[in-house]
Amino acid sequence: MFKSGNAWMIIIPGFLMISLFIGGWLYVTEEDTIQHEDLRDYAQINANMDDGALSAGWNWTTLPEGELLGEDYIGIIAYEDGEIFSGDEFDQQQLELRQDGDVIYEDEGTVVEEGLIFEFPNRMEENDIYGYEGAVSAQLPDGVDEVEVYYLHTWINHAGQGGEDPSFSDPPFPGMDDHDNFWWVISETVSE
Repeated sequence: MFKSGNAWMIIIPGFLMISLFIGGWLYVTEEDTIQHEDLRDYAQINANMDDGALSAGWNWTTLPEGELLGEDYIGIIAYEDGEIFSGDEFDQQQLELRQDGDVIYEDEGTVVEEGLIFEFPNRMEENDIYGYEGAVSAQLPDGVDEVEVYYLHTWINHAGQGGEDPSFSDPPFPGMDDHDNFWWVISETVSE
């Protein structure tokens, strides 16, 4: 049926079709996965000051590979001409975790000497994913001209970050001395 010189006219296009099919299938089924360490490149914070109130939200544009474990934290520091306000000068602070626009978790912040710290869970529970999207709000003290919002993400179960520094510059994690590289911090500054 085929002459020996024409066999390549069937073999090469057939090989090409099989290669394209396999390559396309691998491309379509391949998922871009990220690790918790790299999630900081996919996490966003947006903060606004309006009429003496702070509103700040965060979200992850993708979920990391593996389990969601640990606790995350939001820290808020308010300034007037470079001077830090005490946390007890804030009013009406609240945290909300959201999923698809619905509030699935609420809490208040903890007052510390240099601002506020909010703690919230990272976990999956049935159809709810806690921690990947949320917002904080607070009534700011009079005279605030700048606010820093810090987001501390962890991915190992721990007993809390144990510190009172809302910037999380060196958060102490009691009992975690044997663990390195299980947290990162990002921040956003907003001013009037």
